[in-house]
Amino acid sequence: IGSTTSGPSAMEKLKFSPNEDISATMMRRARCLHKARYSTDASANLQMLSEEQLNHVDDGNEDDSATPTRDELWRLWSWIERVEYWSSEREDTANADDLPNWPAKGLIDAGVSKLLRLENPERDDFHLLDVASFSESLHCNTYDSPMRHAALTSCGWIGRFGLRNVLADCEAHGHFGRSAALAVWHGDLGETVAALQRGSDAIRLKLAEKKDRAQQPKDSALFSSQYAETLQLVAMCVAGYSGSDIQSNKASVWKNACEGLLRRPDLSDGTRNTHVSYLRAVCIFLINIGREDGLDKILYDETLSLSDRVAFACRFLSRNDLKTYLDICIQECLSKGNVEGILITGLDKKGISLMQSYVDRYSDVQTAALVSSRVILPADWIVERVVCSEWLDSYRDLLNTWQMWHSRAMFDVGRADLMRRLKDKQAEDIVGSSGRGAMPLQGRRGPYGYNYVQPKKQPFHASASSRQSDTDMYLPSLPAQLCARCNYCNATLPLSSLRRQEGIANSWLSRQKPVLSCCPQCRKPLPRCAICLLPLGCLNPYMELKRERNRLSRAGANGMHGSDDLSELANMPFAEWFTWCMRCKHGGHAHHLVGWFSNHDTCPVSGCDCRCQFDGIQRISRPALDNGND
Repeated sequence: IGSTTSGPSAMEKLKFSPNEDISATMMRRARCLHKARYSTDASANLQMLSEEQLNHVDDGNEDDSATPTRDELWRLWSWIERVEYWSSEREDTANADDLPNWPAKGLIDAGVSKLLRLENPERDDFHLLDVASFSESLHCNTYDSPMRHAALTSCGWIGRFGLRNVLADCEAHGHFGRSAALAVWHGDLGETVAALQRGSDAIRLKLAEKKDRAQQPKDSALFSSQYAETLQLVAMCVAGYSGSDIQSNKASVWKNACEGLLRRPDLSDGTRNTHVSYLRAVCIFLINIGREDGLDKILYDETLSLSDRVAFACRFLSRNDLKTYLDICIQECLSKGNVEGILITGLDKKGISLMQSYVDRYSDVQTAALVSSRVILPADWIVERVVCSEWLDSYRDLLNTWQMWHSRAMFDVGRADLMRRLKDKQAEDIVGSSGRGAMPLQGRRGPYGYNYVQPKKQPFHASASSRQSDTDMYLPSLPAQLCARCNYCNATLPLSSLRRQEGIANSWLSRQKPVLSCCPQCRKPLPRCAICLLPLGCLNPYMELKRERNRLSRAGANGMHGSDDLSELANMPFAEWFTWCMRCKHGGHAHHLVGWFSNHDTCPVSGCDCRCQFDGIQRISRPALDNGND
């Protein structure tokens, strides 16, 4: 930790260190120095958390009660990525024969409880869709239904290409124990043995490569000959299982051998390694099949991920027992601040309460702000909307306090892009439901409990009144508070203002480039950049209006953007935008000023001593970044 005179940067580090403060963690994750950073991009968050986990070395002194586990965050963002993928593909998969019709529209209604239709028990007749079947390989009952299928998809047990795709992804990350556990819980004992053997061979091959290079593996617990031997022993345990004669003497010998295997030090209950936990769960599950409380040893094993335990419950528990178990999990997550419980509730009111419990326990307002930015809460959720707004304001204030304005701007841009996509999707759903209506099914339910057929996309031409009613749910856009004006004719230069002005010579503008170096109204030159001395650019209003009309004509009348929405402008990159100091009024191109102030403190204009970048603000020194110290 640096000197206290460095301010917030005293805790700033480039890499993860054990027992670091949560503020240091948030600062490091939000920094824009890495390719993958904690942002509104779920894929980038998964990559960043994976790299953080690889670089983490547990010295045995880490306080688990004060540090949120990266595994829980990784599984949360994995759930978000899966749900958003299936929600975006729900229209396309509605008519596909090999893909499920995903019932959820977004993160709010994608919790396992909602997918299973457990929210209204007094009107619960969905148990009629549950089908109990006897597994010949496991010799126990399993349950299946379209709703349970959707829940397994949400938990990550069913991928786009089936179980084999999920198992291959586990093994690609070195999680051979989890791959074997998923295979045995799906009743595929042969694939379980194959996965364990592949894991043993892969570890031995890696050990041989490390030996040739005279290198020591980072994780000696995973990449060791003892762990490879354990995988082989568990594979032999699974291969010897025969549930048909579980009461015979042969089965008794097999059971004693498996119980002896579990007493090995590397498979004991005190082992915290999650990879070993799944191997132990495989043996415990096979030993306890048929017992009254046999499933409880898997359901309440906290060394296993919550998503896998919930999926396990969806496959082996009856509907009443499943509802009871999910309620218990939600209460435990609320008491412990386990953010992974959101996959059960979704981002509804219970999910917001669970996220608040997580923030109260770990003070990780960064994750709360990023996750809550991915939903548009209903207008009548007043308390939840206030809570989410407080998370956003707190995270922005933190970034501003740390003088991480670039990260704050990137967060605002990413969140605005998410809001535009959510509003477009919400508008399509409203137009589809109000314009086309629903076609009721006669005498039966849909595959996920719906009593209507999801219609195909069709062009819909709404009247002005209907479009107005559809957009009433959106928060109004705030108008621009500051505008650049021409020095000669005082014409405002923002595109939204230029498009409303009359008398602009469209015939002249139609022959000009998309970016003008003069005022579109009076044709006088615009100010020059203080760095490159070239005129600043202004968008050609005629060309942009023509391009927008072409875009709307291709998109049809479903485009809900207003006349002031400039989200689709691409002819002028951000680097060439107008940027100026609010005090001395000097400015230039954005990327030129960024390069200038990276090496200078005063204004680039000769004779001006204005400290434009930190005028009136004490700049925080950053020794960790300046010296490259870890």
